[in-house]
Amino acid sequence: MNGCEVQHSNPDINSDLTLENESYYKDSNGEWQRTSHSKDMVNAINRRIEYAKEHGARISTKGKNDTVIVRPLVLQMGNDSITGHENTWMWDLIGILEEEFGKNVTGFSIHKDETNPHIHVSFVPCYESEKDGEVKCSISQTKFFKNPKQLAGLHRKFRKALIDKGYDIESENKPIEEQLAGYYDKNGEWYQQGLTINRLKELTDRELKLRLEELKMSIKRNDLEKLEMAVADIMATSKVEQDKIKKEREILSAQQNALENDRATVQAQSKALKVREMNVRKRELEVAELLEKIQSTAETCNQILSEEKHLDTKFLEFLDREGRRNGKEYRKPFEYWYKKFLNERKKKHSDWWNDMLERSWMNDTDDFDDENTGYDFSA
Repeated sequence: MNGCEVQHSNPDINSDLTLENESYYKDSNGEWQRTSHSKDMVNAINRRIEYAKEHGARISTKGKNDTVIVRPLVLQMGNDSITGHENTWMWDLIGILEEEFGKNVTGFSIHKDETNPHIHVSFVPCYESEKDGEVKCSISQTKFFKNPKQLAGLHRKFRKALIDKGYDIESENKPIEEQLAGYYDKNGEWYQQGLTINRLKELTDRELKLRLEELKMSIKRNDLEKLEMAVADIMATSKVEQDKIKKEREILSAQQNALENDRATVQAQSKALKVREMNVRKRELEVAELLEKIQSTAETCNQILSEEKHLDTKFLEFLDREGRRNGKEYRKPFEYWYKKFLNERKKKHSDWWNDMLERSWMNDTDDFDDENTGYDFSA
């Protein structure tokens, strides 16, 4: 179903019928549900085990005497036996099993791709008892399967239940001697083989041992040893090749990881570089705009300074004329108070503006020279 091909070691499995196999598990409400994942079956088993532990069951995990917490049961019927019950036989079997073992039946799988359809059942041997109104549990398969005789009794019980449901089956297994002595054909007619029941009983242990030795001698020991050596050599070569493939796969994985890391680093660096380029372009635009503003401001300042310089020169000439006409000194007091005004003005303007004013008034004209005026302008 997932597009995977599985090579089965069992030659009796028909791969074309594998998709017809089904699995079911018992959910937390005790209802049968079809599995969608293998954990469904595991979780059903764990729920039953947790129930047992909550009611006093002890589970040993100390080595070879570990508690058997789950065991498989196999239910199989011949193709002829299920004729007329093709859609119900598996549920009939599970129903009989639940009547016997109750909630301990936690899951099952129906295999339809082998010679005869059969069911694999997961069975948790949780034994419940009641004492003083309190349920007590123990995990022990011997509570259910004490000996082969008890197991044979279960077989007869199951057969009787199936016969009651209308199945055409024998109530007892045929003795092994009779099965060896003959067979049924497809029409249900019995045929006796050369080895009859009486003849089988007449065979002595010596005759059986002789036949077994003859069978062993038919295989040449040397060929067998060569075959074993060839198999061992193939296994060793296969192991070396598997280790080599594993190592190459690890190297390839490391290279792929390194490549992915390098690609991520390059992408991050490229992204960072683009961000830096954008920031540089932004700063260049800002600087260009700032230079343009500075240039405009400088031109405006030069114009203002030029106008102020021309105006002040004309004003000083006006003071000189008025002083001569009125016989009074107007220019020197004015220079004194104007210088104080400039000093106060410096405190309110930036350094570059004051520098431009000083260069304009102190260097470009001699009218405000301290030595010429005789005034101390340092204040």
